Amino acid sequence: MSNLKGEMIKGVFWNAIEKYTGIIIGVLVSMILARILEPKDYGTVAIVSVFTTFLGLFSSMGLGPAIIQRKDLTKKNLDSIYTYSILMALFLGAILFFSSWGIASFYGDSQLVIITQILAIPFFFSTINMVPGTLMVRDKRFKFLALRSLLLGGISAAISVGAALMGAGLYSLIIAPLLTAPLVFFSNQHYYHLKIDRSFSIEPIKRVFSFSAYVFLFDVFNYFSRNLDKLIIGKFLNLSSLGIYEKSYRLMQLPMSNITFVIHPVMQPVLRDFSDDHEELGRKYAKIVKFIATLSFTLGLAMYGLSAECIRFFYGGRWDAAIPVFKILALSIPLQMILSTSGPIYLVCNNSKMQFWLGARNTLTSVAGFLIAAIVFGTIESIAWAWTLTLLINFVFTYYLMYRYVLKISIIPMLRELVKPAIIGLIVYAAIMAFEFIGFKNDTVALIVKTVGAVVAFVLSVQLLRQYDIFMMIKHKAKDILKK
Repeated sequence: MSNLKGEMIKGVFWNAIEKYTGIIIGVLVSMILARILEPKDYGTVAIVSVFTTFLGLFSSMGLGPAIIQRKDLTKKNLDSIYTYSILMALFLGAILFFSSWGIASFYGDSQLVIITQILAIPFFFSTINMVPGTLMVRDKRFKFLALRSLLLGGISAAISVGAALMGAGLYSLIIAPLLTAPLVFFSNQHYYHLKIDRSFSIEPIKRVFSFSAYVFLFDVFNYFSRNLDKLIIGKFLNLSSLGIYEKSYRLMQLPMSNITFVIHPVMQPVLRDFSDDHEELGRKYAKIVKFIATLSFTLGLAMYGLSAECIRFFYGGRWDAAIPVFKILALSIPLQMILSTSGPIYLVCNNSKMQFWLGARNTLTSVAGFLIAAIVFGTIESIAWAWTLTLLINFVFTYYLMYRYVLKISIIPMLRELVKPAIIGLIVYAAIMAFEFIGFKNDTVALIVKTVGAVVAFVLSVQLLRQYDIFMMIKHKAKDILKK
């Protein structure tokens, strides 16, 4: 048990280093580029990213989680899967390249041709990296991943900012993937020396297909639920509106990158040891939910209260149109962060089929919401409301099915873990609103003062409600530091 805890902590720590450094670098670059580039530039790149993400689903076919889950895959099996990924990279890369003219025609923007064709290059390398990249995670090489991310992130950030200052425009937004995707692949390949299997066999793919197929189908439906809003805005509204929505969405996603994306990759490799003990798995998961909920309710309500200050601080005053969108999307943060941890539980329990059907139902709900918002209301604010409200509906169905049919245990202990976090979040929001009477003339000063007030309110409420003993945790950490 202690070994499991140690592996979890070690994995989360290095995963955190990787994600946090990437986030810090990304935020700094975004703050600079947002003051140089136009919303339309972000909208153009966002459209292409939606298509590359979609084709990326077909490149992996859900094989990544299957490679982690199956312990009986031999080196030759992995070589066969690697060969398959190369064939898919060539095929899908060609589709992306030659569809560039159709994409540009559909959205009425000729720049989409060259941007799509350039991004076909990092798409190819990301696709053939599927097997070696998954093996890095399976073998828990989180330290190496973190240090590599820091190095490549810093280099690509410097080049992107330099290019933007020299007038490269939206092309400065695609430098990072163009540089990092090939380098990430070659560094992973250096560790595993995967080879092209000339006697290519689909047997290992068939062996994991019953697991990976439903993961893939779930990912396809999940893709539409998370990206159709951007496709609809780009078509029914305009690329400038999409750029505004995209920047609001990205800023709202920062808490996801800070917390859940750190924990998520570690969950399946570590928790799979409890795949046959659902009671214990439920207890472990409840602790994860408690931690995520404590932070997510606070972050969501804090960002709702600080929406104007956040947008102006990160992007500048000309992005004020993003404030109402960001405010609405902030309300979805607790739902997103908690819900994002549900996938590994379905996979650990070897129930990717249930996850697929759940994803299909959730996607239909999201698509219906987006279409109603676009056709009836026709504003990016209505799209944001559709995202938040359909996410609430999907949250309810996801956890009902998980506890009723997958874990087959009571959901009450998990729901109890949401009560105190909600109260803590409301206290933090009230603390932020208490500063409104001051009437700050400088948004940066207002953001700093309100954030400090929010942190103090968070620490005190967590301590008084006995959610966590923060003071004791600090005391123990101080002792450990002094001993060293």
